Amino acid sequence: VYFTFHIPYRQSLSVSTQTKRMNRAYDILVYGATGFTGRKVASYIHQQHPEIKLAISGRSQSKLVSLAQSLGLSTDHVHPASAENQPQLVSALSQAKIVIACAGPYRHVGREIVAASIEAQTHYLDLCGEPQFFDDILSEFDEKARNNGTLVISACAFDCVPAELTAKLASRELKRKYKNSHVTNLEIVHTFQGFSVGNPTTFHAAVDGFHAATKGELRRSRERVESQLNLKSLPGAKPPPRPSDWPDIVAKPQGVTPVYHPETQTYLLKFVGADAACILASDRYLRYRRAMDQAQGTAGSSLEDMSMEPLPRLSVCLGLASKAAAYKVLAYGAIFSALARFQRGCKLLHSNPSLFSNGVFREGGPTEEEMEHTSFKTYCTAYGMSLEECIRVRCSGPEPGYVATPKMIVGLALTVLHHREEVKFDGGVMLPGAAFGESDIALDMLKKEGVL
Repeated sequence: VYFTFHIPYRQSLSVSTQTKRMNRAYDILVYGATGFTGRKVASYIHQQHPEIKLAISGRSQSKLVSLAQSLGLSTDHVHPASAENQPQLVSALSQAKIVIACAGPYRHVGREIVAASIEAQTHYLDLCGEPQFFDDILSEFDEKARNNGTLVISACAFDCVPAELTAKLASRELKRKYKNSHVTNLEIVHTFQGFSVGNPTTFHAAVDGFHAATKGELRRSRERVESQLNLKSLPGAKPPPRPSDWPDIVAKPQGVTPVYHPETQTYLLKFVGADAACILASDRYLRYRRAMDQAQGTAGSSLEDMSMEPLPRLSVCLGLASKAAAYKVLAYGAIFSALARFQRGCKLLHSNPSLFSNGVFREGGPTEEEMEHTSFKTYCTAYGMSLEECIRVRCSGPEPGYVATPKMIVGLALTVLHHREEVKFDGGVMLPGAAFGESDIALDMLKKEGVL
C-alpha cells in the first residue's frame, strides 16, 4: 500500500548549480565498472534503461573499453580515472549528474571518490556496507556537501535498503494507524532462499572492518562524528532515554543460542551486517539536521520533530531454516571473529575466503544458475505499546548481492535523477533511511525495478 506525503521544504540551490548539472553529457557514471558488481550495475542500466545516458569509469582503460564493447557502448562513454589522481577523477565525474561508486573496499578507496564527487558537484550513491566508512565521510564531508548542494548517499544496496526502508515504512504506518502511539520496538528478519554466494571483496571488507573495530577505530570514528556535528550540546540532536514502561517485545539473539521465530518459521541469529548501524545512523542524521534547522531558525523545515521520541528497541536478525544451519553459521562466525582480532589471523582469512566462509565467498562470485535460484525476503515489524499494536512490512526480491543490488541502487539513482524534490535535503552525507525514508515515489521506483 502506498500513500501520498507532503513534499518537503528544501533550500534553493543556485540556478547556476542546477543548470550545470542539467547540461551534463551523462545521467549516470558507474565508477569501478569493471569489477564484479560494477559490471552488473553497468549492464543492468544499459539493458533495462537504454534511455539513460551512461558512462563507465575506473582505473584500467583497456578493461573499460572491453566492457564498453561487450555492452555495445561507444568508447566515447569510457572515462578512465584513478582514485589516486584527483584532478583526473574530478574531470571524469564532472561529466555526469550522478556517480554510482562500485569500487571497494570503501575504507581503502571510497574517500577519494566522495571528495571528487563533491568537488565536481555530482550526486554520489554507493554500495558500501562498512559502518566506519559511513561515519568517516559524515564527519569529514557533510558540511562541504551541504554547502555545494551535493548528495552523498551510502549503503544503497542490500546493505541496507530493505532494512532501512521497511523500518521507515512500518514506523510511519504504525503512527498513522495508532494515533498518539510510539514505535517502541522494531524487528527485522532477513531470510534467504537458495544458496547465496558473495564475491571475496565483501569478505575482505568484513575482515578489515572487524579488525579495525576491535582496535577501537569504529568507536573513534563515532566520537569524531559526535564532536564534528556537536551532537552532545546541540539541543534536540540526541534521543531522550527510553521510558521504563515501554515493553520489550522483540527477541534479540545473543551468544550461541538461536531463537525460534514463529512468523517466519526460522531460527534467529543476530545479523552481523550493517543494517542496525545504518538505521541508527539515519536516525542520528535526521535528529541532527532538524536540530540544526531549529538552532539556525530555518523557516518551513519539514523534518519531523524527533527531539521527544526515544529510540525503539531494535533487533536485526538472520533467519535460518534449522537449528543445525544456525549452529553451523555460529561455528564459522566464531572462527572468523577469533582470527580477525589479530593481524596474522587477518592475513589467514584474506588468503582463503572460501575456506573460512564455508564457500559463501569465493573467487568469481556466484554462477548465473546460482543467482537464478536465490532470493531473499526481509520481514519488518514495528510495535507500539503491545504485541497486538503492530504493523508488518515485507520486502522481497531476487538474489540479493548481484541481482537485487543493481535494481536497488539504480531505482534510488533514478529517484534522485527524475524526482530530486523527493529527497529531504539539498546536500549532505547520509544513508537511504534519511534520504528516502518518507518518499513514496522512491518505494514506487524500487517496486518498478522488481524490489519491494
